[in-house]
This record gives sequence, C-alpha cells and structure tokens, in this order.
Amino acid sequence: MDQQSQAYEAQQRQAQQQIEAQQRQIEALQQQKQQPQPQHEDPTQKLQKYADLKQKGLITDEEYQKLKANLLSKM
Repeated sequence: MDQQSQAYEAQQRQAQQQIEAQQRQIEALQQQKQQPQPQHEDPTQKLQKYADLKQKGLITDEEYQKLKANLLSKM
C-alpha cells in the first residue's frame, strides 16, 4: 500500500472516530432530555451524572473533563 492510500485510510479512521464521538454526544443529550431536570441541580449531582455518562462510554474522557471544568468555573 502506498503512502497516499495509507494517509487516506488514516483520514477515514479519524472521520469515523469523530462520527462515533458525535453519536455518543447525541445519545447523552437525548438521555438528559428524557430525564426530568430539577430547576437547580446540585453541582455534585451534575458531576456524578457526567461521571456516569463517561463510565457508560457515552462521553469521552476529554468531554468529561470539559464538562467538569465548565461546572467548576460556575461555582
């Protein structure tokens, strides 16, 4: 396989990974939408929810860290 073919396949894998990450985000948002949200959810409960989503594989570690940082910045 030549370099051009290898580069193409690498791009295809990367695109597929991005699609899968976006699908996990959509699923996580859909789950959140289905669950009734209290008006003022405790930050520790939100953090636990994010950890649960990460553990279930619905969000990546990077997504979890961003959500966590955003939540902590609002405190």
